[in-house]
Amino acid sequence: MANGILDRGSRGLHVPRPLKVVSGGWFEPQGGIYSFEDFIADHLAEDSTVTLNQSGTPITAGAINAAAGAPTAGHGGWIAGATDDVDAEIDELALGAKPWLVPEAVGDGMIVAEIGFVIPTALTARQYGFYLTDDETEGTATNGSLNIQTGTTVVDVATDAAGFIFSSLATDADGWYTANTKNGTQAVGTSVLTGVVDDYTKLRIEIDASGNAAFFGIVSGAGGREVAVSFLEGKAAAVTASVALVPLFIAAPTTTTSVEWEVDYIFGGASA
Repeated sequence: MANGILDRGSRGLHVPRPLKVVSGGWFEPQGGIYSFEDFIADHLAEDSTVTLNQSGTPITAGAINAAAGAPTAGHGGWIAGATDDVDAEIDELALGAKPWLVPEAVGDGMIVAEIGFVIPTALTARQYGFYLTDDETEGTATNGSLNIQTGTTVVDVATDAAGFIFSSLATDADGWYTANTKNGTQAVGTSVLTGVVDDYTKLRIEIDASGNAAFFGIVSGAGGREVAVSFLEGKAAAVTASVALVPLFIAAPTTTTSVEWEVDYIFGGASA
């Protein structure tokens, strides 16, 4: 808690009940499940809860960085890196080794993904994205699961995904758009937030058992992770409810200029 504002990292999640031992000697999870990576321990190459993919030859390899972040550098642990200086090469940071959150499995609950980060250096010649998506890596020469190459037209690499797009090629070149694709049919929402260099940005996606999505976020220079997100808009039938999804953050250049990124934390979970 800071200044009377609770962090919303676990908003919407039930406290998991203890694991129940059943016949056969295996454990049956009861209630919710969640994962939170705060990048305090430097264990990326050993036993990390995240998957980092940097296609091409990155200018800066992703690593724990005590100097990253704003307004307080290194607060709570940060990971930072920079993409290759080749158009459309991509850096991808996924919470999990494979998709692990299934909307239809949560009953009257929801699946959730949230991230805290900053856009360092500049807003031009780049794309960023944060989604719940069906693949932990999209690979070389893409701009992420969902991206905008011109105007407000969404290009979907994923078959199912819902989340946020920042694209210098979009009509609003410094805006965060909501977007989704369901079984390969894409749609874009409105420009809901304005990106600001080194302002703390928090984005959150919630998806219910029917695949309906709600988008929350804030861009704030006033504080870090303690700032509360606001509801931005919703999208009915945003994804296929039976498809497993994973929280994924991406950065990619739109020209031959490396794109820097700095991430404070990633959270994902499901209530039941």
